[in-house]
Amino acid sequence: MFPGFTEDTVRFLLDIRFHNNRAFMEAHRDEYKKIVQEPFFALIDELGPVMRQIDPDMEIRPQKALSRIYRDTRFSADKSSYRDHHWFAFRRAGIDRAGQPFFWFEFGPDRLSWGAGMWGENREAMNALRRRIVSDPEGVAEVLAGCEKHRLAWGGDPMRRLKIPPQVPEPLAPLYRCKNLFFEHPHPRYEWAFSGDIAARVARDYRALRPAWQLMQDMVRDAAAEAPGAEPVRRYTDDTEDLWTS
Repeated sequence: MFPGFTEDTVRFLLDIRFHNNRAFMEAHRDEYKKIVQEPFFALIDELGPVMRQIDPDMEIRPQKALSRIYRDTRFSADKSSYRDHHWFAFRRAGIDRAGQPFFWFEFGPDRLSWGAGMWGENREAMNALRRRIVSDPEGVAEVLAGCEKHRLAWGGDPMRRLKIPPQVPEPLAPLYRCKNLFFEHPHPRYEWAFSGDIAARVARDYRALRPAWQLMQDMVRDAAAEAPGAEPVRRYTDDTEDLWTS
């Protein structure tokens, strides 16, 4: 059973923030693996069976789910070489992550969050959602109501100038305007991360998000079906990801 994160994990991540260089990381490689990587791996392992219940095709290997400690800074204004936090993502095995649904968990010195959403923007999938809102507003509203029942929130960046068709129910208009989509536990308490029941909390919310997960999978499927001459979703086969330096 995952016992929760420790203050040592937070301390090490803070050390990375203030000693963000290769010399520090190489000198503390073993410490990083013991007090940061291993606890994240343990939480991923505990959640794995739950994820397979939600979707049998889910990728649950810790090495594939956990973010790398090394940052790709080529297109970022932040040139820090190493992350001062970690996240992991569960998504269907072998699927290119761009525009695809995923479950996430993120933890660091000043952050704690988890939920499910789309990886980046996917205009075609969001257009598929808009078509579904028009054709099946009751079904979409039921997904949102299920989230509200379990005290989960949904959100997305709005398209301000998008015209709303008159047949869209008013409560669904904000969702119709979204250009991306996520569902999350809205206000997790930071101290939960240090408790032995954090895995149970996350698992409970992941299970509650199963209808939202299915909705997002349907969005991607419908978008692919609508695309003229669409090719199958690209898959990858790289099983050698190096979490340390990549």
